[in-house]
Amino acid sequence: MEYSWPYRFILTLSEEEILNRRELLDLRGSYAQWSIIAVIIVLRVYQGWAQSVSATEITSKQRRGPASWWDRPIAAGWLETRRQYALCGLWLLWLISLSVWKSGDDYMHLTKALSHVALSQIPLQVLMSPAAYISTSKPSASSIFSFVTSIPQATVTPYHRLFGRMVISPLLLGHATLYLLFFVQLSHPEFGSLLNKRVRDLDVQCGLFAISMVISLVLYLRPRGAAPKGGTQRRSVAGSMQEQRRSFYYGHISLVMLLCLAAYYHVVHAQKYMIQALGAFLVNGAFSWAIVRWGGHK
Repeated sequence: MEYSWPYRFILTLSEEEILNRRELLDLRGSYAQWSIIAVIIVLRVYQGWAQSVSATEITSKQRRGPASWWDRPIAAGWLETRRQYALCGLWLLWLISLSVWKSGDDYMHLTKALSHVALSQIPLQVLMSPAAYISTSKPSASSIFSFVTSIPQATVTPYHRLFGRMVISPLLLGHATLYLLFFVQLSHPEFGSLLNKRVRDLDVQCGLFAISMVISLVLYLRPRGAAPKGGTQRRSVAGSMQEQRRSFYYGHISLVMLLCLAAYYHVVHAQKYMIQALGAFLVNGAFSWAIVRWGGHK
């Protein structure tokens, strides 16, 4: 049995069809964000049920032995567990299904939908970030997401890393790839191909710059240090690691800000998500600063 690519270029749309496409794209973004709220509610309900279990039962479960297969890394030296990979993979599938939903055979509609649902998740990504990462006193102080869900920040942070690498990045890279393939396949009377024409336009230049920032974020790994043995060595390594962590943090934040700035000027429909991300960054930073300054942390 032969299979063919189910999507086609639809270059001419009526005003009604354009409006319908825009409404569907906005609806996808809303569904993607409301599904986050739904997951948080489910988490809180589950936590309420778990707290109803007696302390004796909880203790007996915790004493069964080493971590389960799901709670161990996929390979030696990896930081994230199989469970974390699986949950992020399921979320990626959910967002892809939202992108495909009601896209029909419209190639451009699918292409736009991938970026729309991806950008709608950036505020959540910011709210999960460990804003106190460079704090010497409380580097694992709670983020807003950690506080709302009562999940320790040490558990949230691996999801923050994987969410960027496994969920947001593939969707944005898929969006960029499909758009570039579209530009390459269409001819232009003056420039030969539409790609040669569009790379001269500011919106496409911003999009390409944003994708380069996405790739840089994926490749820009946080520092990891070996445990020191002696007292003097321990202080020396601790100071060195603090500087590495500080450099990584500022570099990471700079790349994220450049990504959001490029996305803001890439297309007008991304602007509301970038404004939300900025608000999330300010609120999350202020909250973590208050935790470091006055409160405890999880």
